[in-house]
This record gives sequence, C-alpha cells and structure tokens, in this order.
Amino acid sequence: MKPAPLLALNHKRHAMAGFTLIEMVMVLILIGIFGMVSAPKMVGVGPATLDSQARAFASDLRRTQLLASVRGISLCVQASGTHYSIEPCNQPAVPIIDPATGQAFVGDFKNGVKFTNAAIVPPLAFNSAGQPNHATRYVVGANATTSTFYVDVAALTGYVSTAVGTP
Repeated sequence: MKPAPLLALNHKRHAMAGFTLIEMVMVLILIGIFGMVSAPKMVGVGPATLDSQARAFASDLRRTQLLASVRGISLCVQASGTHYSIEPCNQPAVPIIDPATGQAFVGDFKNGVKFTNAAIVPPLAFNSAGQPNHATRYVVGANATTSTFYVDVAALTGYVSTAVGTP
C-alpha cells in the first residue's frame, strides 16, 4: 500500500506546476496596457524627435561654415522637403565630401520631419571666411499638430541657433 501515497504526492506536485487562468488573464491585460501607452510614442513624431533632428541640421550648418573657412571655398546649402545637401557654390549639384564620414555631405530627415517653410532664395551660402550671404530661418516640423523648430543663421556672424516655434 505504499505506492498510493506516492501517487497522491506526485499528483499534488503536478497540479501546482503552471499558471492559473486568472494569472494568464492578468498578464495579458498588463501587456495590453503597456502596448497602448508605448505604441503612440514609437509611431508618432514627438517633440524630442523634432528637436534632435533640428539640432542635427544646425550642427551640419556649423560644420558647413567651418568647412568653408578651412577649405577657403564658398559652400551652398540646398534644402527642400526632407533632404538637404552641401555643395560648392561654383559647382552646383556636386555634393562636397564630408571629411568625417568620407561620404557626400547630405542629410535626410526621418519619421515625417521636413522643412515646412518655402525654399530659401537665394540659397544659404557660406563664403571662404565662413560668413553667410544673408540671414536665414529654416522651419523644421512634421505636421500642424506638433510644434515646429526654427534653425536660424545670423547675417554677419553666421551664428547658428535653434528655437522652439509655434505650430
């Protein structure tokens, strides 16, 4: 009669292994809540994305200014839609090579971010001393529901700054 208690003990261990239906339902509810909270942040364009891409563009403008003064040539900034490129002013449509990457000095906005202002005419150009040909304001945004960011270039000094704009 000793095998009967062993079978009963094994049966209890087997019954305790695994999750109950209530535990599984609670886990699924928690996963659903986390998904609802995080999904809009992964899909939409938030202010942090706009800010970081506007600052990256401003940094590229500063590098263009420095590159123009180091190389002693005039560089033009061509910007429209989601794309911008840096070209020698005397050879349009020939992108300059970025010394940091060894690739063409171009940039693309991602996640729906774009230049929302009209084309800059004439295009912004930095002369061999690093001075811009005129003051310029680039407006970087995604759509009417999010904020916009301004990337400004001062006329004489070429100081590049970013600021939060209104939608």
